[in-house]
Amino acid sequence: MHTLGIQQLYDSDPRPTFVVDCAAEPVFIYHLNTALLALPQLVHSVQSHNALRDWWDPASKAQSRLQDNFRYGRYQWSKFSPSHRWLIVTLVEEPQHITDLCSSQPEGSLRLNSSAEALSPQSDTIFTVKVQSPDLQEHIERLRTLDWSATSLGPITTWSHDLNHLLTTLILETRPTILFLGPDHIILYNLAYAVASGSRHPGILGRSVIDAWPELADPIAATITRSTTTHFVDAPEEEYHFMMENNGLVEESFFLWSLVPLVGSVDGMYSSVTEVTKQRLSERRVDALLRLAQLTSQANDAEAFWTAIHDAINPYEYDFPTAVLYSRLETGTHATTTSSNSVSQTCMYTLQWTIGYSNDHPAIPKNFDLGDGTGLAPGLLNSEKDGLVTVYHRDDKVLPMSLYTGTERRGFGDPCRAMLVIPIRTSTNSVSGYIILGVNTRRPYDTEYKDWIEVLATLLSTSAASVALHEEESRRRKEQEEQATRDRDALTTEVTALAQEATDAAQKLHNLQSIANAVGVGYFEYDVNGQLMHANDAFMLQTGYQRDLSNTRPFAFMDHVYEPDLSLAMDRWRILANGEPTTFEMRWKKEPSQELGCEDDIRDYLWTLAACIPVKAEDGSVTGIFGCTTDISGQKEATRVALLRAEAERRLADFTQSAPVGVYQCDPNLKIQYCNDEWFRVLGHPKVPMSDINWQSVIFEDDLEGVKKDSALVKTCGRPHTFSFRSKKNWTGPDGISTQTWILATATAHLKATGEVSSIMGTLTDVSQLKWAEAIQTSRVEEALESKRQQENFIDMTSHEMRNPLSAMVQCADSICLSLGDMQNLIDEETLVAHPILRTKLKDAISNSLEAIETIQACATHQKRIVDDILTLSKLDSKLLVISPTTVQPAALLQDACKMFKEEASKASVNLTVQSDPSFTELGINFAILDPGRVLQILINLITNAIKFTHTQSTRKVDLVMSASRQAKERADVQYAPQKALRQDYLDEPEWGTGETFYLHFTVRDTGCGLTQEHKEKLFLRFSQASPRTHIQYGGSGLGLFISRELAEMQGGNIGVQSNHGNGSTFSFYIKSRRADMAPQLEPWATPMSTHTKAQMSQNTIAETHNDAQPGLMHTRYHILIVEDNLINQRVLRNQLKKIGCTIQVAHHGREALEELRKTTYSRNPTIMPPHELSVVLMDVEMPIMDGNECAKEIRELQKTGDIVGHVPIIAVSANARAEQIEQAKRAGMDDAISKPFRIPELMALIGNLLEKDLNATHAT
Repeated sequence: MHTLGIQQLYDSDPRPTFVVDCAAEPVFIYHLNTALLALPQLVHSVQSHNALRDWWDPASKAQSRLQDNFRYGRYQWSKFSPSHRWLIVTLVEEPQHITDLCSSQPEGSLRLNSSAEALSPQSDTIFTVKVQSPDLQEHIERLRTLDWSATSLGPITTWSHDLNHLLTTLILETRPTILFLGPDHIILYNLAYAVASGSRHPGILGRSVIDAWPELADPIAATITRSTTTHFVDAPEEEYHFMMENNGLVEESFFLWSLVPLVGSVDGMYSSVTEVTKQRLSERRVDALLRLAQLTSQANDAEAFWTAIHDAINPYEYDFPTAVLYSRLETGTHATTTSSNSVSQTCMYTLQWTIGYSNDHPAIPKNFDLGDGTGLAPGLLNSEKDGLVTVYHRDDKVLPMSLYTGTERRGFGDPCRAMLVIPIRTSTNSVSGYIILGVNTRRPYDTEYKDWIEVLATLLSTSAASVALHEEESRRRKEQEEQATRDRDALTTEVTALAQEATDAAQKLHNLQSIANAVGVGYFEYDVNGQLMHANDAFMLQTGYQRDLSNTRPFAFMDHVYEPDLSLAMDRWRILANGEPTTFEMRWKKEPSQELGCEDDIRDYLWTLAACIPVKAEDGSVTGIFGCTTDISGQKEATRVALLRAEAERRLADFTQSAPVGVYQCDPNLKIQYCNDEWFRVLGHPKVPMSDINWQSVIFEDDLEGVKKDSALVKTCGRPHTFSFRSKKNWTGPDGISTQTWILATATAHLKATGEVSSIMGTLTDVSQLKWAEAIQTSRVEEALESKRQQENFIDMTSHEMRNPLSAMVQCADSICLSLGDMQNLIDEETLVAHPILRTKLKDAISNSLEAIETIQACATHQKRIVDDILTLSKLDSKLLVISPTTVQPAALLQDACKMFKEEASKASVNLTVQSDPSFTELGINFAILDPGRVLQILINLITNAIKFTHTQSTRKVDLVMSASRQAKERADVQYAPQKALRQDYLDEPEWGTGETFYLHFTVRDTGCGLTQEHKEKLFLRFSQASPRTHIQYGGSGLGLFISRELAEMQGGNIGVQSNHGNGSTFSFYIKSRRADMAPQLEPWATPMSTHTKAQMSQNTIAETHNDAQPGLMHTRYHILIVEDNLINQRVLRNQLKKIGCTIQVAHHGREALEELRKTTYSRNPTIMPPHELSVVLMDVEMPIMDGNECAKEIRELQKTGDIVGHVPIIAVSANARAEQIEQAKRAGMDDAISKPFRIPELMALIGNLLEKDLNATHAT
């Protein structure tokens, strides 16, 4: 702060101010300014531990700390923090001076003195009586010399008799007593109270309560108010918890106060004070001991004991501001203290819990060794030697310093001055844990405190010993129970063993028989006569014998032997009868009564292995036959299956050798284990032993890495994989060109039970022929695509080149028409009235010229339709024609179609009518979602044909009818065109919404010449007309109805015709649509701004040009920049626009347009002064040097950089009529587009709408 000059700034402030260093530990007052130092009593209040400090101290827990302003006594303080470190506290409101207070009191309000009641000189007072005590004499002298005249009491000589008498009684009282006199409660107290007030004495003597002891101001004021309002003079004693400063330390104290209003002439309060600090501390400490004893007595083990200690002391924040408990880890070794005061063995202690510290406190480890001599270990080890409790002050530097200062805010929120270490002993030489307690920060560690802590330590050790004893008894009891259980189990085992031995002998035969039956081993005994004497269950099951042996005859087993083995059985019986043992295999019937079947059918017999021995008498004669039979059907079946598998493997090997593909098997390291001859041939690898195969050497170098990656993929994925590569072997195609051999590989990984790959099997196929064919096919497709692209380019170029002169023709015709109109006006003037012959000739010439102009316009319109049809056909062929959803009113759409042909129908004397079917109203359709441009395109084709084929008939009528239905209902009388293909339902796209679907039906009915059945069959075909005479008589390209059919099918509908020759025709089509919930928010589709139907809107007639368009155009005075490289079109368009009053500038390409733009008001720095006005730019697209799209992009970039101010309106004027070409122009920066040929009225309407839109946008921003 010295370097910044802040200290001088605050010292010059007249308001008492002090600065607090919040980064210090603990927080302290860094600086007191000069104004504050001039008020010693205020300095004392600031530095004392009182309510004021609780407000400004950042570590305080008081609610007042959250306030920016605080009133303490008479003073109003304010604080703010200019940074995280510094806190500035300023006195913002000083108290009124005492003399002002006195003067402001009403006369007679101080009933403390009066001339009538003044003490007479002969009266004795405390100041005149004699006292023995020197301390009392000193106190009285202090009272005498105090400047009472500065208080509301006035000089002592003016005090009344009652006040002096009251003061004498007060001073001679031996108990702490205090008086609060006058309206501002001036303090007077006796010697006993001086001792009780501590460091506040004598500063508070003769001062008002609110200045001397702000903490008492509110209670005293409340008592006075209560006694004044209730008139009760008796008040109950109240206890106050004060922080008293004693020898520089703040101590908590408890006092009983009695505040009694004085009765009589003296105005004030009388209070007696009794200090009850010892009683309250004793009660609190005893309560803590009782809680500790109660909770620890409920603990049955060490874990619960440590938790109980925590729960017992945690609520007592003042007496236990911090606590740390460590318990000994039971590691099998114990720490003992030797005579040399060292730990003989390692003793580890673990942290149980902390109070008042964070979990990651650096001085409190989770575990520590008591003998490592660092951290907490020295202090804890010394406490074990010193006795019950050891005190460590901060200055002792035995415990880590952060243990004192790095605490959480508990209790009073002060840093700890001392720590108590208490070893918790379970016996004299055994310590089960240590508890480290923080000393109460506002009480001295005196004898009473020490006695209480020693009782606490004794209680902890006693409880710990009790818990340890309980655990020991529980452990001993558990061991005794476990030993008894072991003894009982041993005795039971011994008895069980003896009983088992007694029963084993009896069970052996039974067990043997059971085992034999279980494993399928049959045993038997025959006498020499072939009579079965004994057999087990397994033998009975194998042979099919009845269990009742009493009815069996000799050699009955022969009935159960499988027929092919009868002779074998008898031969073996003879061998046994001769006294020789034998072992053989034989078969038993599964069904004794069954007939002999196929020996390959193992279901008919049971294979057994028989081992037999003769039973001989002592003389060596054979008395019987004993033997056993084992079921070996499983082994026989396994042998048969193994033979079959071997045969299958042989056949597989033969197949793989003759297979037309290469077959291989390799290990996980891709080492070939097997491959057939075809594998060598396909891959081009020389035929060598399997161990010498190096398949990587024959792979084409560019494909080797790919083969390795595919092989690795097979191993990692574990599923079949197919890939292709080239080998170095040459392959020659049918065209004689040699290339590498293309190979198609399949690979399958075989897995072990563990999921690891055991081997990889697959095939190799030579696909060079297929690759060659694919290359030929790809080449032909590319050629076809290139041919199609060139065809489209040719169509675009043809369209472009045809539209340019058509535009000039149409505009020249309009210009001539306007000129003829001017001539007509001249003829009607009076100057030619005197020349009737000349006037008649001019009128005839004008009439003939108008007819010629009409013919020119009709021819241009016809040619334009042909070009439009060719472009639409090109889009259809390229699958580029899209249906764009728009919310429109179908009724308005039909009316607009009628308006387009109103003049043409009138000239042809055709009655054109429009009507809506009742079904349309019944469905309640107002707005619908459809593509109005495509619908209007179909209607234009149908209406054009209807007028064309009707104007030569005697009855000339064309009706337009619109209806609606929920389903696609086709008229029974209409012959619909067959659907070419299944079309995609475009209504499922999100932009078509979710409204109800329905179908719109449009019908165009005329009274024309009609069609024969042969003619109807040719309709709706590409480049097809009803008959060759149709083209000769009526013209046309034969594309209109084909395009209409395609557009109807694309919109989910169809088109058809009903006609008879000589009776007119009815063309009907329908489309699928959705209901729109609300009107569209954008411009209506039929405005001149829309580019969807721009071409169709050129149906306006020449008469409209002269009669309707011209008056509106004469009022426009646009400033237009024409950018056109075609000089003819440029000149024609310029002359036309000049005729209607526009100011024209021209440019031949984009570069010149940018130069012209720098001369206009749009340029930030115009190159000429004054700059030209500019309303709109008419921009051709295809131009040399810089085309229109590039120029538009450049203009928009100049707008972004600020070189051009505002938005320059640009309209693309081009012979490119494709929708994608128009969209490309708009993306480049064009605002709108108009396709050639166009007429001036159309252009002016487009300009007007664009400028109106820009004007509205400008007003909106």
